[in-house]
This record gives sequence, C-alpha cells and structure tokens, in this order.
Amino acid sequence: MENSRSLFISLVSATAGVLGTLAVTSLLDGSRNGDGNEARPPVTLVLDDSGTPNADQGDMTLAFNDPSISLRQLGKIGEKMALSDPEAAVRRALEIAGHDNREAYIGSVLRTWGEKDGETAALWARDFFKGEQLTDALYYIGDGWAEADPEAAATWFNENTEGTVLDDAMWEALESWGRKDPAAAFAWTANLDDYLKSSVMQGLAEGWGAVDPEGAIKAGMEMGSADYAAGFVTSVMTQWAGSDPEKAASWALTVVNERLRAGVLNELGETWAQTEPEKAAEWIRSIADPGNRRFAENGLAIGWSEHDPGGAINWALDSGTDQAHVDEMIGDIIFNWANLDPRGAVKWLREQPPGPRSDSVLRAFTAEIADDDPRAAVVWASEINDPALRESHLRDMMQSWVELYGDQARKEIQALDLPAELKADFTTQPAPAN
Repeated sequence: MENSRSLFISLVSATAGVLGTLAVTSLLDGSRNGDGNEARPPVTLVLDDSGTPNADQGDMTLAFNDPSISLRQLGKIGEKMALSDPEAAVRRALEIAGHDNREAYIGSVLRTWGEKDGETAALWARDFFKGEQLTDALYYIGDGWAEADPEAAATWFNENTEGTVLDDAMWEALESWGRKDPAAAFAWTANLDDYLKSSVMQGLAEGWGAVDPEGAIKAGMEMGSADYAAGFVTSVMTQWAGSDPEKAASWALTVVNERLRAGVLNELGETWAQTEPEKAAEWIRSIADPGNRRFAENGLAIGWSEHDPGGAINWALDSGTDQAHVDEMIGDIIFNWANLDPRGAVKWLREQPPGPRSDSVLRAFTAEIADDDPRAAVVWASEINDPALRESHLRDMMQSWVELYGDQARKEIQALDLPAELKADFTTQPAPAN
C-alpha cells in the first residue's frame, strides 16, 4: 500500500506543476505491461501415475521446472504429488525456478499434506525446515489440517508451538472449527490464556459469524470486559453485515457501550457499502442520534471508496453533515483512492467543475497530502474557486510548510505562480532576535 501512496503523491506533484496541461492524459496513456495479445496459450497440466506433469491436450508439454507454468498449475501439481508421496513432493520444490513459483507449489503440497495427515506433516516439517521456512511450512500445514480436523490441529499447535506459528495456526483452526461446530470450538477456547485469545479469537468470530452471526454475537457480548471481546464482536459484525445487513443494523443500535457501538456501526457501514452503498446510506440517514450516524458514516465512506471513490465523495458532499466531518470523510476516501488507483484520483480531481463542491474536495484533498508533498498541496489549493477560502487555506498550507522546512520552503514558495503580496508573507526571513 505504501508504494501506491508514494506513486499517488508523485503523480499529484507532477500534475500540480503543469496545471492546465495534458499531463494526466499522458499518464493514463503511458505504456502498459502488454495488451494481452502476446500471452502464451493456456496449458492444462495433469500428472500421470509416475508423477510427471504433461500437457492434458494440445501439442505443448512443459517440464516440471519450466517457469512458464502458472502458479495455479503449480498448485494443482503440488496437490496431486502430495497425495501420493508428500515427502518427495516437498524435496522436489528445489527444482522449480523462481521464488513465487516455488512458494505456490510448496504451499499447495503442505496444505494438502496437512489436510491428509496433519500431525505426520508437522513432525516431518520440524525436522526438515529451519527458521522462517519452518514458520511458513507449519502455517501451510496448519491451514490444511484445520479444514480436515480443526480440534486436532488446534490442540497440537497449542501444545507444540509458540509465537507467530501458534497464533497463525490457531487462528486458522478456530475459523474452520467455528464454521463446523462453533459451540464446541467456543467451549474449547475456555482453556486458553487471555494473551493467546487476544490473537486468535477473531478467527473463531469469523467462522462462527459466517454460519450463525446471532449466536456468535450473543457469545461475544457475554465475554464482558475481556481484551478480545470487542474485536470478537466487531469481526462477527463483518460477517453478519455481509449476509443480513438490515438485521445487523437493527441490533447494532441497541449496543449500550458507546465504544463498542461505534466499532460495530463503523464496521457495518464499511461492509454494507461494499455491496449496497445507496441502501446503506439510506439507512444511515434514518439514524436519529448524530453520534451513531457519524460512526456509521465513517465506515460507509471507507467501504464505498473501495469500489467507487468518486461516488463516495459525492455522497459525502450531499450527506448533510457538518463541514469538519465532510472534510474528514473526504480525506479518508482520497487516502483509500490513493492506494487503489492513484492515476484515477488525479484524473477525477482535474475533471471537477469549479464551485463549492470542488472547493470542499480540494480543501480536504490538500490537507491530506500536505505532509507528504507540501508544494503539491499549495499548488492544488490555489485551484480553490472561492477567493476568501482559497487565501485562507493557502495561508494555512504555506504556514505549515515553512514551519517544517524553513528556508527551503520559502525558496520554493517564491517560485510558485501565486499573488506576490501573499507570497511575501511567507518568503521574507524573520528579523533576528535581539
């Protein structure tokens, strides 16, 4: 995510320096990683009884270590080889070229072995792998074992591992167990210490919440003040909101504890917005309490921004909430947009017609990027249409810039195309103290 945000800031800065040009168009029309016409035809690989991969149909045969084999194909090869001789399948991983290819293959082998015979796989892995490779191997095995026999997997990992290995494997086991027999899984966790529960109970919440959210919520609410209780309930809400958001919404407003209510309303808004943002927004408008409405709006803004950030911004502008909250939501939306589609965010900003709506977006947007690229923030702020708002916001941006970077900021401000009298207030050196 950080790489995407850095790309976004660089695009913003570049575009800010050439406002009114076709910079955005050139960004969008740049070179791409192929147009699909050069892709090799797909090859479906199967294994014969000897364990040798061959082309299923067609005139093409790829060797086991040919890097042209796709990750999906390698996964299928690994799965089949693990069913016949898992130890040999693991050892053959070294024949595969490329780190990612090898990981796809070994992950498939170990998951399959874990599902077939988890304890044997785990014991063998402890002798064969070392260090980080052992951690990864036990995770893959635990993931497969959890699907076949979550109780046995949870018990073995609890008794034989610790640290990250234990946390990850236990999370997977409880998630699977929660889907298969949540009552038994919940009863079993009574013997875990609170430290481990804080890391793994959300796995149980996700599994249980997927099949019986109301039962899972009831259990979560009975956990009282335990450190893991709020996270458990919120994780259940994610599942419930994905299956029956209206019923989940009715329950969420009954939560007495304000902090927990804020968490579940935020999660509800975010999850619901990913599938039915307009319907979620309609429900939020019906919430009488402004605090509850704000909690849900924050989640809605994030969830909506994940698939339609422009629509999310337009909703925020029309939400009828106070300006400070609108700015906050727009900042969150644009931050998300920066990670998902930086070029699209810049393009959308350049296409907005001048007026109060675009001024509101620019104010929130420039505040969001000011710490990463103060020059870009100032240049974009100069696009604000309302003169009084533009000058006020520019002064805030430049004041922060000078406070952070001193003479370098003053030098860059002097070179910007801004009113001379405005720049003078931030480019003149302060008089030395007597």
